[in-house]
Amino acid sequence: MSNFEYAVIMPKMSMTMEEGELLGLRVAVGDAVKSGDVLFDVATDKIDMEVESPADGVVKEIVGQVGSTMAVGAPVLILLTETQVMSFDFNAPAPSIVADVPVEIKNFHSPEVAISVAPISAPPVLAPIATIKAVPKAREMAKDRGIALSSVKATGPFGTITFEDISQPHISGANDSRKAANRKMVASALEKTRSIPQITLTRFRAHASAFIEEGSAHLLSTWARILRQNPHVNISTITEKPHDGVGIALIMESKYGLALPVFADPDLKHGSELTAWIRETREKATRGKVPIEMLSGATASIFDFSHTLINSAIPLLLPSHTTALAVGAPDAEVGKSAITLTVDLRYCDALEAAALLDQLINSL
Repeated sequence: MSNFEYAVIMPKMSMTMEEGELLGLRVAVGDAVKSGDVLFDVATDKIDMEVESPADGVVKEIVGQVGSTMAVGAPVLILLTETQVMSFDFNAPAPSIVADVPVEIKNFHSPEVAISVAPISAPPVLAPIATIKAVPKAREMAKDRGIALSSVKATGPFGTITFEDISQPHISGANDSRKAANRKMVASALEKTRSIPQITLTRFRAHASAFIEEGSAHLLSTWARILRQNPHVNISTITEKPHDGVGIALIMESKYGLALPVFADPDLKHGSELTAWIRETREKATRGKVPIEMLSGATASIFDFSHTLINSAIPLLLPSHTTALAVGAPDAEVGKSAITLTVDLRYCDALEAAALLDQLINSL
């Protein structure tokens, strides 16, 4: 019998991602893992992500260094697996066969205990210990203040409660560097909009209670339906090919700043289902955990300020997007909301843009 080496790499989590930061490791050399176990955490300017094991095996080598920035495709750790793991990532090195050798499997929770096995056909399954992770100062302050750690939102690495999470739950500096990086990423993307020939149009719409109640879901599904009916503006400016479906990026707030999760075919979902989807995504974005499958596939973006004090905004086109919408909060004095549309003039002229905006206003 032979064992196989498999390099688990820094994954490519978006079309523009070139590198990522290794936030932390969940395993050590010699640990037995099961398919689906989390091996390590990585971060980009957009999201944090847990990288799972592709197969059962044993950790042979740790290559990446925690805190370092690594190129996409660079190996983070090496697994020994009993069966060959097929990789569909062309950045990943091909798995290689190694000779049968005894492998030392360490108990993750009791490092002083080691078990030697050969071969690794049946690694032991280790039961995780459920604990709330917190730094000592945070535990001490929580105890003094009578705060249950289970009620505290952790912002530290690996869900660790920091001192700031207890002392200043709403003002934690733990993510300042990530927020700065996120601002630069968004600014860099929007800077490219200067070279795009575009026009921005605004109309005011009498505010309706139904729109307030349904919020982003109603706007998202209505605009998706209009884009589906107008394939010439449902197109990526990078590939210049019409999309089979409709993908719209809904701008949200995350723990690192702005997040841009993409909602695929929102017009094909029932109202309550879409509302729940948006709510769940907002909660994930707040934790910096936007699902990887929601990072691409958009041809349009929506800036929804209807639940803020902002009455109007000029939306800028993001790279590859053909349209951008902004909806302001209702103006109490005039009882109307401003809806603003920006279009790429290479795909839609001013009169067509006006007709699209009219269609949207009349459909809301």
